[in-house]
Amino acid sequence: MLHSLSRPEPDTRTTKIQTRRAERRDRIIACATELAVLGYDACQIRSVTAAAGVSAGTVYQYFPSKDDLLLACFYEWLWDFETEYRCPTNDPDPFQRLLQVSLTLTDRLCSSPQFAEAMIRPYLYADGTAAIQADLVRRQTVQIFIRSVGGIQSAAREIGAAEILSDVWMSNVAAFTQQRIAVAELTERLTRTVGLLKRR
Repeated sequence: MLHSLSRPEPDTRTTKIQTRRAERRDRIIACATELAVLGYDACQIRSVTAAAGVSAGTVYQYFPSKDDLLLACFYEWLWDFETEYRCPTNDPDPFQRLLQVSLTLTDRLCSSPQFAEAMIRPYLYADGTAAIQADLVRRQTVQIFIRSVGGIQSAAREIGAAEILSDVWMSNVAAFTQQRIAVAELTERLTRTVGLLKRR
């Protein structure tokens, strides 16, 4: 009977703690993502804590700032897009596939301008630890575009085009969130950019 009262093995305890921490982090990100639909200013840490059922101190254990948190939301959103997205065309032209994925990504993000602003604004002004999160966001965006042209086994020219387009995409989505251009102009800019990349 004594063995039934023994403590769990250290590895088991560690795994359970890590699992709980991961679940808590995921819950914080999920709640922040829902609030971000209302815009950057609406996504306050106190609102996130109330929605996630945790203290502000707990949020700050995972995310040093609001911008860190929103960039983590952006990263997860991009990761989900890459996981779920299936290119609707079997076009053998990798540049046509690159254009298609960039337009779909644009449509999904910009369909909610306030959400787009909440994701892009921290990316533009990231510093300190938030800059690390911003780099992860950029890498994930690049990964989405590289996958569309055929993955890491693609030609260097195509991978380079994917990397360039990711930066063009981010800067133009920023212009959209700042109400400097409309979605139609954003789409046209992406189309022109892919055309130029294909011809270079």
